[in-house]
Amino acid sequence: MYANTQNTQATAERGVPRTHIAPSVDGGSLGIYTDNSANRTTQGFQPIREKFKLLHFARKLLPKERTAHCFYNRITKEEGVSVFLNKLRNKANYGNVMRCANPWACPVCSAIISEGRKDEVKTAMDWWKAQGGDVLLLTLTAPHYSTTDIKSLKPAMLKARKYMLKGVRATKDLFKHYAIEHYISVFEVTHGKNGFHPHFHILLFTKYHVHNPRGSVMRMQFFEQWKKACEKAGLDQPSYEHGLDLRNGQKAASYVSKWGLEHEMTKGHIKKGKTDSKTPFDLLRDYAEGDENAGKLFRIYFDAFKGTRQLNWSKGLKKLSSKGQEEKTDQELVDETDNVAELMFKLSIELWNPIRKHGRQGELLIKVQEDHTLKKAMEYVKECLGYDGQLRE
Repeated sequence: MYANTQNTQATAERGVPRTHIAPSVDGGSLGIYTDNSANRTTQGFQPIREKFKLLHFARKLLPKERTAHCFYNRITKEEGVSVFLNKLRNKANYGNVMRCANPWACPVCSAIISEGRKDEVKTAMDWWKAQGGDVLLLTLTAPHYSTTDIKSLKPAMLKARKYMLKGVRATKDLFKHYAIEHYISVFEVTHGKNGFHPHFHILLFTKYHVHNPRGSVMRMQFFEQWKKACEKAGLDQPSYEHGLDLRNGQKAASYVSKWGLEHEMTKGHIKKGKTDSKTPFDLLRDYAEGDENAGKLFRIYFDAFKGTRQLNWSKGLKKLSSKGQEEKTDQELVDETDNVAELMFKLSIELWNPIRKHGRQGELLIKVQEDHTLKKAMEYVKECLGYDGQLRE
């Protein structure tokens, strides 16, 4: 059983509408996507604007974290902030600014990291399928309530996953029986009427194609092992309907293509969920729109998940699928430079201050991308100086 949460979480929960876990795409009870009920509207450069806006508010909620310095403070104080543009891709970016590389807290870094990790996962899946194998999507969760303390629930879930994948002989026998050679585990969390909903999506790399795994004996066998793993970890017993889902290779590929923040806010789309099941960045968005309770929930979520690995690969899979290439850290992913990008201009600290102070970093990048002559960008810098009362005619 779980310990009751602290008063701060209980208070925050009361300020959130009663919600439900997002349903699965075919009407089942266990949702496999955090954003499977979304309306999307094309907004041009809106994703850039949205991510930097959310970062501005994440900075307010997390003033003592690295995220507070992200795309805000300079790396080298003696130099200005550089603005680069890759004209072929029409993508602008900053140089000489700190990047926090925190996938749980920062909407800007999270988007970069998730895109990089998604490429790695897709490479592994393509490599495996080229050898004639298949990939199944296993989803695991456990019962939880609005009074459940996420700080207690999260480590219990991690223990259950460990017992499920590594610590139970019966599971190893199942892996052998179904010729499952490798796996990739993704840790995600949403928030709904039953509080925080941590869950695992696990890609199972099997040698053979499994027809209709959702209605198979295989699903029942894995559920029995998951139930034992939950009990061993001190979790409540999951139900067959809600605790475990097993999907075919098509669903696995669809999940990977939609994984991460980039699916919410890139390619000219913004996620607007129909249901009240919210991702952490949905909570941050609500806070940016004035919902103080959503801000408290985001802080509770971050305190529970910071430092936790989002992805875990079975031993040897990444090395095999990447042909021995070294794994990049989250920091290396966000710090990667675009060798094709040109330096367009530099901003002194006097010019950078009003832009960062008012959370206008994304807007300036948009102006650079809209007009390569930089006329719009220079006009916008002047406009920001006016906001800050520094403009002198």
